[in-house]
Amino acid sequence: MKQGKITTFTLSLLAIGLVTGPVFAQKSKDTLRIGFYDPISIVDATHDPKPETGFLSRAVYDNLLAYDRKSGEFKPSLAKSWKRIGAKTIEFKLRDDVKFHDGSDFDADDVVYTVNWMSNPKVKFRIKTRYLWIKNAEKIDKYTVRVHSKRPSASALARFAISTPIYPSDVHGALKVKSTFGKKGIGTGPYMVESVDPNKGVVLKANPNYKHGAPWRPAAKIGRIHAVPMPDVQTQTAQLLTGGLDVMYRVPKDQLDAMKSNPNLAVTVQKGQLFYYMAMDSIGKSGNKALLDKRVRRALMMAVNRNGIRKSLIPGGTEQKQMNAMCQAWQLGCGFSSAPPAYDPTAAKKLLAEAGYPSGFDVEITTTLPRVIASAIAGDLRKVGVKAKVDKLTFGAYRKKQRQGKIQILVNQWASGGIPDVQSTATFFHGKGARNYYGDKIISQTIPKAEAAFVDAERRKIYTTLFDRNNSEAYMMPITPNPPSFLHTKDLVIKGGEIETFGASPIGMAWK
Repeated sequence: MKQGKITTFTLSLLAIGLVTGPVFAQKSKDTLRIGFYDPISIVDATHDPKPETGFLSRAVYDNLLAYDRKSGEFKPSLAKSWKRIGAKTIEFKLRDDVKFHDGSDFDADDVVYTVNWMSNPKVKFRIKTRYLWIKNAEKIDKYTVRVHSKRPSASALARFAISTPIYPSDVHGALKVKSTFGKKGIGTGPYMVESVDPNKGVVLKANPNYKHGAPWRPAAKIGRIHAVPMPDVQTQTAQLLTGGLDVMYRVPKDQLDAMKSNPNLAVTVQKGQLFYYMAMDSIGKSGNKALLDKRVRRALMMAVNRNGIRKSLIPGGTEQKQMNAMCQAWQLGCGFSSAPPAYDPTAAKKLLAEAGYPSGFDVEITTTLPRVIASAIAGDLRKVGVKAKVDKLTFGAYRKKQRQGKIQILVNQWASGGIPDVQSTATFFHGKGARNYYGDKIISQTIPKAEAAFVDAERRKIYTTLFDRNNSEAYMMPITPNPPSFLHTKDLVIKGGEIETFGASPIGMAWK
């Protein structure tokens, strides 16, 4: 996303109160307009898995289950009940009173079709790894389905609650090119797709027939959501101030601080899953021999002023607690009993000298993000003598570099695959494949053990080994939480959204 800084001139105007005229929200028209940095061409996060698409898709499609962040429990959605039948089978009893947006009835055929299509090895899409554990879905009767897995999967419920939208089997199944489905997008959720135009934006409208809602997944409170493509902060700011937008997302800290005094606007900072991290090539894939030494990796961790970055560069960072493991404590399976080494540049220099690098060494930091966080880390490393440079890449170039084994240090952000469970984190970084720059056999053994444990306390105990070794072996370190920040008209309320990659949901937004 392109988040250039707002101009100094505009900040000055804001500071002296010259840009505090009325901000005209469209509350009277019951239409919420939110700025998107990236244009959207389909409302289907399966084929376009980015935060903006997910924000819209999660409102359009229901899952079998829902997850209640407040209670930390799975709740009914399209399935009214469920139970495990053995370690590798879950049975779902479905609702019999739900209709898709086109008026067709929802039943077991839709669930079986969707799950089998997503898990079919011949079907390709970028987030395919989320479904490789599924063997197949089986129809028992019109409103009963059993899903069989290839192996025990404790995180299955999280997948069925968050990242397995149910499609209408007749519509989706008839398409030759499945990636076109999201151009119209038919689900059972609280919002319906009204229009999709990459240039004009996406419009969702409230589903008047959404009768199966609940406190954890309520009906729409706003009549229309218009996601407007605006690629830069300056344009969005101007539109917000003159009444062309109602909400801005991921607002840079300097802009957010300047806007707080505007009486027509409000700031909402959520507590989300997203965080920045630093990961190091610990097995020599990239050819940087210095990083093979655990003392060097620990020294680099000690050189990074994590709290300084959190407080000075992160919107809402002063309100966030620092993370001591590569997971949020409230997530299912998140267990740890240690912390990364404390910030101590003097001790870092001594450790580098002990490892044979008294004058430091050269290292490259790869990132796909705006440079600010990676540059801050590079600056901290230079203070202890390590000559760090930043290589900012597109996502495609980053993946190519990753597969080629050329990443020395990676600074990026992570949201646990969008689920309230650490399984995705464990497999993303330590599973088999090009992302694994650590090669830790002790860690790799924890992953299947934890997935075979269906009690959260037991899973946390098993995963403690994984997250503690990330700290003790200095493989990777969370830098700071990255709480979703929103600047919006004072007439709007934003609640919930902790488990959303975007940091909020349309169903959590309402007019005052």
